[in-house]
Amino acid sequence: MHENFTGLKEDKRDSIINAALTEFATKGYELASTNEMVKAAGISKGALFHYFASKKELFLFLCDYVFKVVSQEFYEQIGHCDGDLLIRYGRAAMLKGAVYQRYPPMFEFIKRISVEKSPKIEDQLKERLVKMMAYGYQCLLGNLDTSLFRQDVPADKIRDLTIWALENYGNRSMELIGDQRVEEIDLEALNTDFAQYLDVLRRCFYKQ
Repeated sequence: MHENFTGLKEDKRDSIINAALTEFATKGYELASTNEMVKAAGISKGALFHYFASKKELFLFLCDYVFKVVSQEFYEQIGHCDGDLLIRYGRAAMLKGAVYQRYPPMFEFIKRISVEKSPKIEDQLKERLVKMMAYGYQCLLGNLDTSLFRQDVPADKIRDLTIWALENYGNRSMELIGDQRVEEIDLEALNTDFAQYLDVLRRCFYKQ
């Protein structure tokens, strides 16, 4: 599917993808304009609809494209760490920052789809988000070395408390970032702060 689009020269394909990502990220699904997309990409509207039959099809293609990049350059790389849960989270934070810096429009798009409410794409988007979250947890939590944890607390409780703490940390960070663009975010400061929280969790829940 979409072979006529994926077969384009890389620079032309990327210009269309980035224009569409930016438009959807800036305005949301309902208000996003294909007229603005083709203007930014330097193509005709007829060409866009030759590649994608509708705005909805384009949006869902972008979701799949983003999730593929995130899987290859983020989730699949986490599994290269050992079974230490906190090392994996630390590695994940570094990878996420690198992916966001490399693909700024993608970062803005991901922020937008996490709060997208359009009923026109709600079911399909939810299905994709659930699938990606499940895959992410599989990469992050598979084959954990629970022997690193304190032995006086059940391992599943330590795992769950760690996940809850770090997910809430992540949600708070996203709120603090707000509408800042990638180039405006001090990733070094965020990573340093995150590392301090990882150290606290290690002292609380790991063998000393």
